[in-house]
Amino acid sequence: MAKSNTHLEIEVKLACDSVDALRNAGLDLSIVKPRYFEDNWLFDFADQRLFKTGAALRVRKVENQGLVTYKGIVMNSATSPLKVREEIETEVAQPEHLATLFERLGLHRSFRYQKYRTDYRVKLADKFVSVTFDETPMGNFIEIEGDETEVLAVMQAAGFRAEDIIRESYPELQVKRCREIGIPVKDLVF
Repeated sequence: MAKSNTHLEIEVKLACDSVDALRNAGLDLSIVKPRYFEDNWLFDFADQRLFKTGAALRVRKVENQGLVTYKGIVMNSATSPLKVREEIETEVAQPEHLATLFERLGLHRSFRYQKYRTDYRVKLADKFVSVTFDETPMGNFIEIEGDETEVLAVMQAAGFRAEDIIRESYPELQVKRCREIGIPVKDLVF
């Protein structure tokens, strides 16, 4: 039976060359899953209604496994310094078939992005906070996920400030990047 999960995703994204800031802060950092490759496709309608409202429908492939995720905007989340989104996801055995199914239903592949990811966890008192290190074609990022208090505690212990927080998704960052350098928006792939 496939794993399914619905919850609020509370996280920060920070530009960072490595996880050394966390290590150097003396945080109890351990690897959960060593470096692996992800291939992600976003799906949207022709009018880009998902992207325009800040929502996303993603199919992710890691090795031969897949994960489909819907991310939606949570009302009043703009007041939080963190990125707060509704997240519904489930494992899929054949991500390519799911992509074809979405296309048959009128969705199209609107964006593709790839990254190498390493999953970590940080121990805070008796709790664990999820940390990922993402290597993308536009640079490296740390994402810290947990409840607001935990996320801010890890972030601040590592020396990051509120102004270091990146609220945009990788697709939004790529759109901004392409506009800044004056080229048409292109996929974020190696």
